[in-house]
Amino acid sequence: MAPVDTAARDDDHADERADIIKQLFEAQCELETTVMPRMAEELMTIPLTMQQLKVLAVLVTETDDNTVHGLATTLNVSLATMSGILDRLTTHGMATRTEDPTDHRVRRILATTEGRNIIRRLLVAQPQVDHAPVALLALDDLRALNQGVQALVHATRAATRDETSETPS
Repeated sequence: MAPVDTAARDDDHADERADIIKQLFEAQCELETTVMPRMAEELMTIPLTMQQLKVLAVLVTETDDNTVHGLATTLNVSLATMSGILDRLTTHGMATRTEDPTDHRVRRILATTEGRNIIRRLLVAQPQVDHAPVALLALDDLRALNQGVQALVHATRAATRDETSETPS
């Protein structure tokens, strides 16, 4: 038996594929609009300034190699400004400064568990699959949604690996 050429099969359905992708993006936009009030409400409960949130987001998403100088450069602010932001994040329990094991003059900046939880709260407030609407789906629709989301996760991981391997060291 000859192998199935999935690329050729997909080419036969290019218009349908484009229509489905368009519908998915439109549905995503509608979902985002629907949950926007909840996202804004969550943002208002966080006791940090926008600049502090930016720094915290960098701390959560970047490696453990963050320094005051590196963060100041990343966010295009002075060392004094960054130091003040980090003082406030530390006071709020969102970040810690630790001594670099190889150079005792350098302080590494890390997000605390509480800091990570703040960023997670903001991300969770974004459009997501909530339990209540999902519970209303017919079983076949639920299976299809699960299959689609799993495929999207797989494709996203593959794309991320591809981007990482293309990045020059």
